[in-house]
Amino acid sequence: MKSVCIVGAGPAGLVTAKTFLDTEQFDVTIYEKHDRIGGIWALDEDTQDAFLSPFTPTNLSKFTVGFSDLDWNEIDARSKSSTSSVNGAKKPRVPLYPKAHHVNRYLEEYTRRYLTDAKICLSTKVISASRTCKYGSDSACWSIKTESHTGHHGQETFEHFVLASGFFSRPRSIGHDLPDASGKNEKDYSKIIHSSRFRVLADLFPRGPAQDTNILIIGGGNSAGETAAAVAMQLSNARWSPNKGQTQRYQGCKVIHVTPRPMYAIPPFVEYEEGSRSYVPVDLKLYDYSKRPQGMESYGGQQVPQVRDIVHKSIQTMVGGDQADLGSNALVSNGEGADRGTAYVALTETYSEFVRSGLIEVNAGRVLDLNYLDSLHSAVIAHDGQQSTVENISAVIYATGYDPTSAIDFLDDDVKTALDFDSTSMRLPVLLEQWQTVNRRVPDLAFVGMYEGPYWPMMEIQGRLTASRWLGETAYAEQRPFETVSRLEEMRLSMQRKGLDVGQFWFNDYLGYCEDIADHLGLSRLHGKFGPKQGCTSPARFKTANTQVSQAQAILDDLHETWFACIDKGRYVPRAVLRALHGEWNISRRIESTDLAYSGTLQGSANFHPRFPTADKSDKVFDLEYLYIESGTFTNASRLEMKASRRYVYRYAEQDDTLSIWFVKPDNDLEVDYLFHNLAFVSPVDARKAGTCVAKADHLCVEDMYWTKYTLPMEAIVLRKFEIEHVVKGPHKDYTSTTRYTRPAKRPR
Repeated sequence: MKSVCIVGAGPAGLVTAKTFLDTEQFDVTIYEKHDRIGGIWALDEDTQDAFLSPFTPTNLSKFTVGFSDLDWNEIDARSKSSTSSVNGAKKPRVPLYPKAHHVNRYLEEYTRRYLTDAKICLSTKVISASRTCKYGSDSACWSIKTESHTGHHGQETFEHFVLASGFFSRPRSIGHDLPDASGKNEKDYSKIIHSSRFRVLADLFPRGPAQDTNILIIGGGNSAGETAAAVAMQLSNARWSPNKGQTQRYQGCKVIHVTPRPMYAIPPFVEYEEGSRSYVPVDLKLYDYSKRPQGMESYGGQQVPQVRDIVHKSIQTMVGGDQADLGSNALVSNGEGADRGTAYVALTETYSEFVRSGLIEVNAGRVLDLNYLDSLHSAVIAHDGQQSTVENISAVIYATGYDPTSAIDFLDDDVKTALDFDSTSMRLPVLLEQWQTVNRRVPDLAFVGMYEGPYWPMMEIQGRLTASRWLGETAYAEQRPFETVSRLEEMRLSMQRKGLDVGQFWFNDYLGYCEDIADHLGLSRLHGKFGPKQGCTSPARFKTANTQVSQAQAILDDLHETWFACIDKGRYVPRAVLRALHGEWNISRRIESTDLAYSGTLQGSANFHPRFPTADKSDKVFDLEYLYIESGTFTNASRLEMKASRRYVYRYAEQDDTLSIWFVKPDNDLEVDYLFHNLAFVSPVDARKAGTCVAKADHLCVEDMYWTKYTLPMEAIVLRKFEIEHVVKGPHKDYTSTTRYTRPAKRPR
């Protein structure tokens, strides 16, 4: 038996451990510095000090955040406080985008099932890793020194060593990205936290209100967009929650997001094809086999101008344009060719519409310095050779990335030198090849998941590649052009110079890499009910001799059902529509009644305000909730004018994919009262025939019947206009109400 040491009990370490154990030729020891497995997912519903909030959803769906040997449907999604097991209710399914605490349950179950033969040392930090013999020796060449949380020191030797400690091992300090920040006093950095530490607004303002101040978000990547949206969501909820105690505390507070580059906000559900009127999880669209040209080679590294333009165009098609309609020039990628940077994205459901509404204000540039005076900050921002200042900042959240060097620091200097280690390179600290798993100078050291944006299936197949190589089953593959030392060194230099040619994720062809490695290893494929060029990438599609076929087949069956429910039946159209309703609208209503006294027109405005789902007497569970408020002037047929207003609550439940509208209480117009109607959306086929998404509903109000039709001409993920028609018939009412909604023009800022 060969001995292998794995550092890190996150997804990469756990799946690699299982891969080695499956061969029955390795003794596996895992060292994990924290007191539970999971890595950044080491948390439960009550954890407050982890890298993530327990309720943060994954960026990609469960079909990409998962392994081939464990079906997500076998994970219990009930909360700790749930009583569903007592009252006999059906267990809820894990959301398509699982919450962080669900992910930990998945990893705990994975460990329980498959890692009983591994030695897992929790609360044990590796403090030194050195080689004690020449490469190629049959001896145990890795000397690993450890320290436990109690201060106990240990030392063991191993033949092989796997670094799976993660690219997100430590938040990058704010001083790294503020060139003028040296010499500041500690008070100058009060109320400043890394995005991984943000949970709730009260953490930023423990001693009182933050009325009419700005919360500054620094960063130009996914975390910055996510954090800005999360803060804005809490501000919106504080304003529109039935809990009136929150309403005044943050009144007038808004988010200022400073980004060095434009970025696109992509929601979790996007249109499958332009004009298809069907919506799918974003990863099902991005990694669709049918959209990849036959024979296309995998790619990575720096992007030439032509590729940059193609990527921008593709993303703009996905998000419904260049984002100029949001009213922020900082989010518009101008120019083309060599002067245009690579496309950056933030995977967030609400960011773009919070920008449109003005709750998030986006400024282009880089923050050079922060100054502190009388409990408030000011920020100096540089952009296009000029400087400006943002005042009245009550808190700062910096989302400027992570420092992976702490995951490598314990290696001896000679090993670091062999790896071309550069402690100043936050994005490419070591130079690797073989799909970022090894440097040939240190062949008995492997890396799994040690790159920006690692996908779980990629970690799994990297582990398979490493095990096969160390068992002598496969040789090194032909080196990919983007992994040569010269190309990596060139890219590292461009990264440090903030060059325009390096993408947000340089190692970004997930589908291509999985297929490459599978071909190199000679893996057969499982397609389930899909054809070979149908559906999207899944770890369950790559079969080894040790694959748990029943689990893989269950995953593929679930993926197949979800795929065609979205494309053919219109699943998640309600959620995509609700997202697009967010924000302000101009409204124009015409009422035609058999009683002329009730006929007339209304001109006014309406707003859909996001807030966290609220409880009501129905006891139903909802995932999203928007408070609808309209006001305007009604002019009847006799030209008499009167002020008019109304409120509803729009609610979405993922378990049955239903969008419903509810009345508010007469004595408290922030609280839900009872159901108005559920929307029934027509199929994508019928929507394509109509040239628009259509939803219908009906409602009996005592003796009068309401028939309602929503006409929703979605353009990708965007609504620019829509219409609601109510036809009402009964002994007391006989009228037709038609309301047209249009977006107010936005002046660029």
